[in-house]
Amino acid sequence: MTIAFRELDGSPHEVFSADGMTAERRLVVAWEDRHALVAHLLGEEYALGLPPPGGLPGRSGVSVIEVRVEPWPAEAEPRAAMTDPTAELNSYSGRWALVTAAYALPDREPGRGDLPPVAAHTYLTYRMDLAGQTIRIPGETLRWETDGAIPVPPEAIPALRVPIIEHQITWHRAPLPPWSAIRHAAGCVNAQPFLGAPPETILFDGAIARRQFIGIDLEGSAAFGWRLTYIFRERAIKTPGGIVGWNHAFRSLPASAPGWDRLTTLDGRTLYSAANFAGLFAAG
Repeated sequence: MTIAFRELDGSPHEVFSADGMTAERRLVVAWEDRHALVAHLLGEEYALGLPPPGGLPGRSGVSVIEVRVEPWPAEAEPRAAMTDPTAELNSYSGRWALVTAAYALPDREPGRGDLPPVAAHTYLTYRMDLAGQTIRIPGETLRWETDGAIPVPPEAIPALRVPIIEHQITWHRAPLPPWSAIRHAAGCVNAQPFLGAPPETILFDGAIARRQFIGIDLEGSAAFGWRLTYIFRERAIKTPGGIVGWNHAFRSLPASAPGWDRLTTLDGRTLYSAANFAGLFAAG
């Protein structure tokens, strides 16, 4: 469908910064064609999960992120006083609409190459924060390297700092959150290597699910998907015997051979169950 429009003088307005490029265009179209132009800017294909049909002309990858519509000029047809705000609306039949389209570079770069695969026309983004956990080491397990006969006073016993890496993976435009997989994996550690980390070193510690507007569908209605943010915490403790994780604690006895050991219940179960995190990235 071809839609006739005009671009106002002074448009487009472009901004280049450390965050990339943004732009704004001001387009004038017949009032009756305003929604068709909005659908064309956002793209019916975009709502169906396909890449948007266009973007900012001459700028690859710069896509529409917001469209505003208002009468132009702001002069409604004369009419009597309205009495029902749920049924009556100003009319601008035969007049013009100002369509303001905002463009930006979408954040679609995952940031690392070892993220899980997701469905076509959806994508992942990634961020990382580094914090830590303080663990007290029993004094009876420590000695001075130069003279083991010298007592270690309490004030000399250090607090061991164990790094905790927070991984946040956001799944954009997800068709339907995998509710069962989220519930099953919550509070579990990785059964297989995940994000390059060994088993039992990454804990699935949280999730945020929000509806996400993705465009206009073929019927002219708003189409929605989901934006899912998963929070994983990595506790990878480097020991002489290898890397250990969430199911390990520091064992002080016997004092002659202290070290990190896996804690289990009396029937042999670990404190954190293991789960396959692949289901978190499959549509529910």
